[in-house]
Order: sequence, then structure tokens, then C-alpha cells
Amino acid sequence: MTNPTTAGQASRLTLPANAPPSFHVLIKPTGAICNLDCKYCFFLSKEMLYPGSRFQMAENLLETYLKQLLESHRAPQLDVAWQGGEPTLMGLEFFQSSVEFVDKLKRPGQQVQYTIQTNGTQLNDEWCSF
Repeated sequence: MTNPTTAGQASRLTLPANAPPSFHVLIKPTGAICNLDCKYCFFLSKEMLYPGSRFQMAENLLETYLKQLLESHRAPQLDVAWQGGEPTLMGLEFFQSSVEFVDKLKRPGQQVQYTIQTNGTQLNDEWCSF
């Protein structure tokens, strides 16, 4: 039996028959980077694990990640969830590109919901409009 996710498209993922129809993944495009220094936060010390790193997801990795995320979900709806550190430090253009990639790559009828966990300090009218 041909997997409906891979039918007619050799570049698509091949999913095992027992793969769940959907699952939840958090995307951390900035890793541990944050613009605040909250005393209770254990996450900021993770920066020390990767000295000299820019901690920014590259655009080609973003597109690959989103392609694989969309292909791996068999349910008609999926969540694209952003977290950090502080994900808004990637800039609004990064998230606009993300939505463009998803619109280009999603299957007909596939619905996508976006969520972001943010401290809100970078939000302005342009962000809120987006």
C-alpha cells in the first residue's frame, strides 16, 4: 500500500504505518538568547554550551524544518509553535518568511495555526498587526 503522504512525490518523507497523525514540536530559532536577564531563568546559562554561536536559525534550515514538519503531519491541522529564549529577537521578517514558506509548502486543505511564547518586550504595532 502506498503511503498517502509520499504518493507521487519522491522528495517527501516516508512515514511508518504506526506514525501518529500529529504531534507538537516547539521551534527555538534563537536557542537560549533572550533580551532579559531574569534571575529565575535557568535557560540563559545554555548559551555557555555553544561559545561563539550566533544562535539564529538560518533561512535554509527554517525552510527544511517547516517542510519536514508539514510532511510529517497526517492530521488536517497542525501547530507551528515558536519559543526561545526570546523568539522575537529573530525579527519580524523571519516570521513573515516562515508563513510564506508554510503557505508555499502546505498540502491542499492543510490548516496551520501559529503560536509564539514571548516576553512581549519587542512587540509593537507592526508585530501586532502581523
